Amino acid sequence: MTLTAILATLALTGFSFSWSSLPAGSGTTGSVEVTVLISEEDLLAVSSDGGFTVFYEITATINGEGFLRLSNRITDGSFPISELLIFNSLESGSHTVAVALKDLESGAAIRQEEEIFIDTSNGSLWSSGGVRITPDGLVRANGYVTLSWNVYIPETEEVPSGAYALLDRTTDVVREGWLTADNSVEGVVYYSVDVALNGLEKGRYRFTVAALQGADVVASSSTSLGVLEAWDIWGDDSDETMSLIRPIATGHELRELERAGGIGDRNSVMADFWTKRDPNPATRENEYLDDYLLRLDRISRDFSTTGVRGINTDRGVIYAKMGEPDVIQDFPFELGYRPYVIWDYFTPFLSITFVDQDGYGFYEMVEGWDVVDRAFNSREEWSL
Repeated sequence: MTLTAILATLALTGFSFSWSSLPAGSGTTGSVEVTVLISEEDLLAVSSDGGFTVFYEITATINGEGFLRLSNRITDGSFPISELLIFNSLESGSHTVAVALKDLESGAAIRQEEEIFIDTSNGSLWSSGGVRITPDGLVRANGYVTLSWNVYIPETEEVPSGAYALLDRTTDVVREGWLTADNSVEGVVYYSVDVALNGLEKGRYRFTVAALQGADVVASSSTSLGVLEAWDIWGDDSDETMSLIRPIATGHELRELERAGGIGDRNSVMADFWTKRDPNPATRENEYLDDYLLRLDRISRDFSTTGVRGINTDRGVIYAKMGEPDVIQDFPFELGYRPYVIWDYFTPFLSITFVDQDGYGFYEMVEGWDVVDRAFNSREEWSL
């Protein structure tokens, strides 16, 4: 039976993989489907007669064995690229999957590991599909995700109860509940449930679903879930929101948020704030807002230092304003100089140097803020 791919990345950008498993039953073994996601930044595109070509190889092992390999050459392919690997004949319990991506043009390699789980089913005649998550990919720690799952019932058997559990990396249960059997068609039961994510910490989680007859698990499936931080950019905590939007807000907008009365007024102010920056108001999505949340993720991850949040560092503020530089030059060990980094932006043109004065990873900008503000304000309209 073909598993359903669950595309939930392990990192914000770049090479990553996710997994979805089917259980081992009485006298049968389980399987796991690994979905590998490759982004444009992972590969060197080489010009050819047909356009730009990328050439890569993926290798994977499970518990240091079960070697799988695939290679591919793609011309003018759209990113991200998704590849599928399936490991069969797996016993129940935890296993370690290691996946490596090698760029065959540059020779650069990336490797990641993830612990996966094969559940146990007691019903030898029962089977199921892989559990599916909507929306797929990384999700924010707010709102809901929908779980969907189908179970194949042997003849004469009654529809079993369905349950789910969401476990963190320490296998503590952080959410649990019952699935709703939406309908049953020719021996197939379709389950679903909405699961709230509010209050979860960012990180990796595992959903496990099970069909129960009394105390017996007759079918089950597991999949991975990646959760991103739910940044308060709506004014629930006015001080927190102001600290997050300060790099891109005008003085008038900050004062307006500060003067807002209750949470409803603050939410209204911030709704106007983000609507103003929406590059395409005709669509439901606000691409600028979505991109800014990813910028906050990157800032927190890469620019925070001991005692200083990333958004309060020079690099964090400029990254919030301008996004990813077109060129980054890193000079960590140049003789006679302190470690420094140069960021170059092409449109609008901006070149900024950051120096680590004390050698502890706290980089300070050399240029004045007027240079940055002039580049930031030179754009005629808000854009990504």
